[in-house]
Amino acid sequence: MKDYKNLAKAIMANIGGEANVESLTHCVTRLRFKLKDTNKVNEAELKKVPGVLKTMVSGGQYQVVIGQDVADVYDAILADYHVNAEGEVAADPAETEADKKTGKHDIVGIIADLVSAIFMPFMGAFMGAGLLKGFLVLFTTLGLIDKTGTTYTILYAAADGVFFFLPIFLAYTAGKKFGAKPFLTMAIAAAMLYPNFLALKGAENPVTFFGLPVTMISYSSTVFPIIIAAWVQAKLEKFFDRVLPTVIKNVFGPVLVMLICFPLIVLVVGPVTDVLGRWIAAGIAWFLNTMPLVGGFLLASLWPVMIIFGLHWGLVPIVMNNLAVTGVDSILPLTVGTNFGISAACLAISLKSKNKPFKELAGAAGVTGLVGGVTEPAIYGVLMKCKKIFAAVILINGIGGAVAGFFHVTRDTMISVNALTLPAIAAIYGKWGIVAIVISVVGAFAAAYVMYSDKMIEENN
Repeated sequence: MKDYKNLAKAIMANIGGEANVESLTHCVTRLRFKLKDTNKVNEAELKKVPGVLKTMVSGGQYQVVIGQDVADVYDAILADYHVNAEGEVAADPAETEADKKTGKHDIVGIIADLVSAIFMPFMGAFMGAGLLKGFLVLFTTLGLIDKTGTTYTILYAAADGVFFFLPIFLAYTAGKKFGAKPFLTMAIAAAMLYPNFLALKGAENPVTFFGLPVTMISYSSTVFPIIIAAWVQAKLEKFFDRVLPTVIKNVFGPVLVMLICFPLIVLVVGPVTDVLGRWIAAGIAWFLNTMPLVGGFLLASLWPVMIIFGLHWGLVPIVMNNLAVTGVDSILPLTVGTNFGISAACLAISLKSKNKPFKELAGAAGVTGLVGGVTEPAIYGVLMKCKKIFAAVILINGIGGAVAGFFHVTRDTMISVNALTLPAIAAIYGKWGIVAIVISVVGAFAAAYVMYSDKMIEENN
């Protein structure tokens, strides 16, 4: 059993102690600290701590990459130290002390952090529902379930509910992130999905609001309207907190927010984001139809690099927008083989290495990527120490992505990509998606096994 208590102690000692921590949260693989003073971090010693794969600063956060054990380390820190966990501090953070001193902002990092904070909390439910959708496609194709029967209807409701009511999920996480009252944001999202309101889209007579024309769109599965509403809500709540007397602001503040935010969505935000979303979807479709080989190669090859910097999260809103607008996603299917290629390379290294600690690390990282679909430990802990192999994996994954792009591999639902979901992947992505996976697995495994030498690790020590 791993000693999470001592790992937590070492991290906190080198992070500047609990007094230097404004707040702490975590994602799938990283501890995310908001620090009072980044100059107090002993980064050189922190990187040497066994169990710490990498450190980085992004979006005003000091991030410590742990891997699959991150939740256990997070719990160990909270058990022994008095730090603010996620939700206990305002989610609309001020500038960090380092930003105030330098006047610089990591714009890309801030955007990646914003998207991660909004989408990551419910991603497990999202992927679970997507996987169920995939298995329903498989079961109906094999004739195991009748698509016209009530069993299918019940299971499809379980699979599609999270997608239909996506704005409500986003309302809670975006509300928390921007510092708005999340349940009020959810109330706004619920109004967007209210059946009688949505029915106005098919009304014979023009829809108006106090005489102003309303362009009706379908708000189910949409992303951008509620996120913008949450940001506006946070600003309005702060304004009303300042100007309204204490005795009435708790009653009239939420009313005023609703009266401003919801009409703003209906009149402006919804129609504008709908047009922009369709332009984005059309632009991506044009590019992938015009240059499928180039698009597939670039996205699949650059995907591991995007993961390193957290930039892959920036594609999530675009992917969800495409699903809402066109019903299909043509972006992430291009990367269908990348997780498998990265994992296969680590397993090959594990088989060949005679360095016991690194052999175990590579094996664990390979299994984590293959079974769980989480590749950060493989990238940070293994491949970045074997740069030539990493370059080969990037190239081979690009070839698999080019194949997926050329044959226009798409999907109509979000689904996790790992060995356990291969039957659903086959049903949704089709045979060319499987071909892309085979290219990545066989090519990356062979390249890593041929190229690897323990000297690569010795050179990095």
